[in-house]
Amino acid sequence: MVGKDTAAKKLIERIGELYGVNYDDKTLQNIKIILENHREIIFNKDVFDFSIVGCDSIEKVMPYAYRNFIADEPIGTAVVNRMLMLILNDEKTQGILSNTLESIKFFKADSQEKEEIPIGMLYFDILDGLYFSKPHPVEAEVAEFLGLDHHVFGYRKEEAIMLFGIYFWHRCLDVWGNWHEKAGKIQQEEGREDLIKKFGFTAF
Repeated sequence: MVGKDTAAKKLIERIGELYGVNYDDKTLQNIKIILENHREIIFNKDVFDFSIVGCDSIEKVMPYAYRNFIADEPIGTAVVNRMLMLILNDEKTQGILSNTLESIKFFKADSQEKEEIPIGMLYFDILDGLYFSKPHPVEAEVAEFLGLDHHVFGYRKEEAIMLFGIYFWHRCLDVWGNWHEKAGKIQQEEGREDLIKKFGFTAF
């Protein structure tokens, strides 16, 4: 991770704790995989056969996805693709990712100077430029468009991705329903005492 200890990062870390999301390299990698695979799917819908995932609801897939999220290694592409295609295939959940992106706009960090671009809008522009508006984005071009040097773009991108992951996970948990109990049971089954002690219910 870039490791810039900004006020926004501290706030994102605190929000993550509410839903048991660790602010670490593995979590960042998991969220990037979700965003990258989602980009591939939305720009290549004719290639992906959505019928192969069947008619399972996201509620049924969440336990399977959660076990993979809390594993020691980053989540696999096959797991992510199955989850994403089920989300996009279900009228109840197909707007989760786009709605998550929109909600990023309203994030605020109290320490911002008035003349700065609102941090939520900056995060939105970074995420939209990298994962939602083009099939093959170039990071340097996105950074230049936003007027950010390489270093600033690096840590703001990290923050944006982490915040997106937290908001996205929150929406998935809402769909799952009664998630404290379900996640806690999976933690016990997987022997993840570290997560139980740290968060008391859930973490990825």
